[in-house]
Amino acid sequence: MSTYIRWGALSDTGSLRVQNEDAMLAQEGLFVVADGMGGHNAGEVASAMAIKILRSAQAKGITDAKDLNTAIKEVNEQIFNAATDNSDQRGMGTTITALVITPTNKQTDNSDKSATVANIGDSRTYLLRGGEFRQVSVDHSYVQELVSEGLITREEARTHIRRNIVTRALGIEPTVGVDTWTLPLIVGDRYVLCSDGLVDEVSDDDIEACLKTNSDPQETAVELVAMANRNGGRDNITVIVVDVMADDKAPSSEDSDSTKPLSIRYKPARKLIASGILAVVTTLAIVLTMIYARSGYFVAFENETPDARVLIYRGKNLLWLEPVVAADSTLKKTDLSLVLAQEIIAKPTFESATEAQSYVNQIREVVEIAMTPIVTTTTVADSNSTTSSTKP
Repeated sequence: MSTYIRWGALSDTGSLRVQNEDAMLAQEGLFVVADGMGGHNAGEVASAMAIKILRSAQAKGITDAKDLNTAIKEVNEQIFNAATDNSDQRGMGTTITALVITPTNKQTDNSDKSATVANIGDSRTYLLRGGEFRQVSVDHSYVQELVSEGLITREEARTHIRRNIVTRALGIEPTVGVDTWTLPLIVGDRYVLCSDGLVDEVSDDDIEACLKTNSDPQETAVELVAMANRNGGRDNITVIVVDVMADDKAPSSEDSDSTKPLSIRYKPARKLIASGILAVVTTLAIVLTMIYARSGYFVAFENETPDARVLIYRGKNLLWLEPVVAADSTLKKTDLSLVLAQEIIAKPTFESATEAQSYVNQIREVVEIAMTPIVTTTTVADSNSTTSSTKP
């Protein structure tokens, strides 16, 4: 029976980010998700370079894990050199996860195909096969090391304070190790490639439920992105869903020849125009709300206890959103005079983080002056000696 591949894909900035540093590639036989690091004009450059180089490599032919490994190492070298040559892009890099359809045996005229997966960083590839859902790739991250050592659970890793620290990425070092896996291509397989913007917001159980509920790959990709945005959307979100399908047409006598290479046809999933428009409108409304809720700064005590710290907050209380801590001044309520404490209780507001920090620095200067000991010197004429005393 002949088979074909169909897929759906969507990349979204998320609810908080202004720009999208993710990049993706979904074409015949090659699917890639790259999550750039390094900020504007850096992270997005690195992820875009990865996509461009792998697209070119696919045009020349990627036939096995070795070819894919070589292509990704070429990506690493070019990103590293670009970052070294351009100070504005110093330190840029990208994670990557890729799926390529390869022949099972290059040495024979065999119709069997395989799925070769590669991974660097914490972007992921999942597989739903025969009702069983599992992660194919292994994260190169600080929290994955803690999970592997049994110090935290996978669920705890999703919310760990250091969950975004990757231990391996493209472009950071002149050389890099690439993890690859080769799996048989089986009708009914459903692969998901995604950036950490999905898995940080949506649990594996919920991802699995979505894959089992939605049959259309494009609809599934759209829903997974929407789920991540509903749960916070704190990062860029990119999802590619790849399905291995049995052809709905009976094989011809020509196709029945087992010595002939399998003809795999690739069909992109149908466009969900109405769902797409709704998703755009919803996302825009969420983005505008989040931008407003995260605008402005104010200074306040962290709580009402006597030793409460003085913190700089960003944002406002709006709907389900709460201000976030932007900086810790290290000052405490007990350090302040009654007058200064009353000022902080009033929660003074500022347009920018710089203004808020300047205000806190002024408070700190006043506190330091008040706490500086005053040294007085008294000269005793009779004994020609000098004594000192300290006044708090």
